[in-house]
Amino acid sequence: LFLCCIFCSPKQLAMKKVFRHPVSKWLFGILPPYVGIGMANYFSRKSRAKTGTVDEIFLGEENEWLIIYSKEVLQQQHYDYFIFGHRHLPLDIKLNSNSRYINLGEWIKYDSYAVFDGHTVELKYYKEL
Repeated sequence: LFLCCIFCSPKQLAMKKVFRHPVSKWLFGILPPYVGIGMANYFSRKSRAKTGTVDEIFLGEENEWLIIYSKEVLQQQHYDYFIFGHRHLPLDIKLNSNSRYINLGEWIKYDSYAVFDGHTVELKYYKEL
């Protein structure tokens, strides 16, 4: 099982280092809560305005970077499942006869989630009874 919930670009990795630095945490901790929430909302809106719904469009197996990455990893080591949560599109794609790429999607639009019973992983969709 290859589980990866976040796969960062170099820019995202740099930001992660800044945000996880003890001085950054201390500075953020002394801010009033409304400032921190305002900053989070600002960056969230900025990110969504930049990407729009582009991450909700399936680009095809040959163009999906997480599928390409999974196939590259498979050349080095076998995994039954590659489970990602980075894209907002629920996907379950067979990579070869023994391996699958699963993207969890997101719970607001698709109500999608995965279930592992100890043997297999299944992508499901929540439906109210």
